[in-house]
Amino acid sequence: MLWPSILGFGIIAVYVVWIMDYFCTIRRTPSYLLVALFCAVYIPFSIILLVPIDLASSTSDNRPLLELPREVTFATWRVLYWLAFFLTWLILPLLQSYLESGHNDNSKKIRDALRANARYQLITLAVGMIGLLYFYLYAGLSLTSLKALIIALSHSYSLILSIWFMGIGVVQIPRALFLKSSPARILASLERRAPILHDHLEESQTQFKEVTTEIRSLIPVKNGPYNDWIDSLLDEVPKTGGAPRTLTRSQVTEEYLSSLSYRLRKSKIALARYEHEWNSLIQNAADIIDIVDADGSWRLRFKFRKSTLSPRLAYFQNNFLRPGFYKIGGIVTSCFSVILIWSEFAQGTRASILGFISISTFGFIQELLSFAVIAYMCIAAYSSLANVKVFNIYVLARKHTDARSAIFYASQACRLTIPLSFSYVSMVPRKAAASVFEEFLQPSINLTPLGKYFVIWLPRFILVPVLFSYFKLYDRVQRVFGFEQEFGDDDELVGSRAEGRDLINYELINMRSEFQLERT
Repeated sequence: MLWPSILGFGIIAVYVVWIMDYFCTIRRTPSYLLVALFCAVYIPFSIILLVPIDLASSTSDNRPLLELPREVTFATWRVLYWLAFFLTWLILPLLQSYLESGHNDNSKKIRDALRANARYQLITLAVGMIGLLYFYLYAGLSLTSLKALIIALSHSYSLILSIWFMGIGVVQIPRALFLKSSPARILASLERRAPILHDHLEESQTQFKEVTTEIRSLIPVKNGPYNDWIDSLLDEVPKTGGAPRTLTRSQVTEEYLSSLSYRLRKSKIALARYEHEWNSLIQNAADIIDIVDADGSWRLRFKFRKSTLSPRLAYFQNNFLRPGFYKIGGIVTSCFSVILIWSEFAQGTRASILGFISISTFGFIQELLSFAVIAYMCIAAYSSLANVKVFNIYVLARKHTDARSAIFYASQACRLTIPLSFSYVSMVPRKAAASVFEEFLQPSINLTPLGKYFVIWLPRFILVPVLFSYFKLYDRVQRVFGFEQEFGDDDELVGSRAEGRDLINYELINMRSEFQLERT
């Protein structure tokens, strides 16, 4: 029956829409961007079902619960691969450059996007010529071999990223769950994070004020060819503020206004994001303080928000039920992480745990196992990717993710589709016919001796990000290179607990006054 598979892919589509709305708010996102983002996010999540269906269909004579005809599976892999290829190398980069352009005219935005991506493609082509030369000396050159070379090169780059992100995720997920099982540890983490986040907030407020002041300086010189453009900028800033500086009409050029528009958009995004993150941190800290203070009293009353539960039920939920759930989750994910790390390291040997289990299972049981493992691999890789803040330019934030950041993360997640699929398929040897995925892509990936040995030994590389993450070596590396406030996850960048506690208490005093006024 095909309907269980169709239903499964439909559920994934609904989940993808929820993720997009969680980060971007669909109502405020242009429709042309929604289509590209949906495809870019749906493709990497679709392998959670597609890989188990493909493997179960090729390893058992018994009909599994979820199945697709082999020709449909083959067509699906081809569509996913080439759609991901064009999205990550052409469509999404063009959209990103289009959105980054500060011009007020659509045609000029398109021109900027084409020019920026032409430079990018030329740089990529120049680097790819090295691989092309090696390939020509080894296997000759033809249209078929050139296509295979492109697949092998793009796979190698993405495979490194997938192994790295997955290695971080398999450590961070259990650690985060164990952290959430202890309210006292959560409060300590929030207090350490508060000074850094507060500094970011003040910096974003200063930058926004400087840009708005500069825009108000355009009022005396706005009459001219750029009158409408300047009016649109003035509509986006407060009417009052700091003293505007003096500008001459000759300074107001198209390039100047384009740069100013870009800086305004960037400062507004940063300000909204840090205001949201700061408010969320204060609200979370307020709840955790109430939970910690109620320990042993068997009654929990939240001082800064209303609760639908009675004090006894609220105490049981927040001091027993929720911590217990997180502890169980931490234990389960720790077991998954150990199995996954060992199976990656022992790939191709009899010591592989996933390899042994895969050979011993068939049909629906094998599908269920594949679904659980590859879903955890995807969660580990995608969650690590989502937590990376690239020089504070691209950041995922709930309901406050700008379009540029959404495109960047969707593009990177899309690049991980084939490598994650290949990593799992390589970990589960089978005494059966090759899967459709292996028939379609593996010959190209293993096209040269370099590619063959590369994919055999690279999975052992997972130990590097695992050790870096487990021993928190990222902090030391970031301090050495001076990236404390520019690169990485803010949760790993900590300040003084005493300073953070003072900042939180100051905000809570204001919240208490506002909350009491609302209740009266």
